[in-house]
Amino acid sequence: MFCSNCGSTIDDNAAVCIHCGAVTARGMSMGVGGVKAPVDPNEPANGGFIVLSLLVPIFGIIYGAIEKGNGKERAGKAYLTSGIASMIFWVVMPVVITLLITLISFILPLLMMIPIMIAGAN
Repeated sequence: MFCSNCGSTIDDNAAVCIHCGAVTARGMSMGVGGVKAPVDPNEPANGGFIVLSLLVPIFGIIYGAIEKGNGKERAGKAYLTSGIASMIFWVVMPVVITLLITLISFILPLLMMIPIMIAGAN
């Protein structure tokens, strides 16, 4: 039999061409075509997706969970971590800024009264 992909001669019972790796008609009938390539759990995270996870936290959380579910533990953990850290940042920073503005609004008038108090003591 000949491979329909590369034209090489292969065994009549071959499920896959030994020359190019293409699945033969026999292999398709055996279900070989549906086999997934192995996944590397230590595949590094994409830097662009990490930046996107920092800007849009829900993306990082969802995409990180999907990647972990697909067996890419390292990349999934990186996306989840950056998404969660970003979400915490976007929740905590407005509170911190509000507290600082509130404190400044109380402290500034007190600081403005110091010269008046000093002048009144003289």
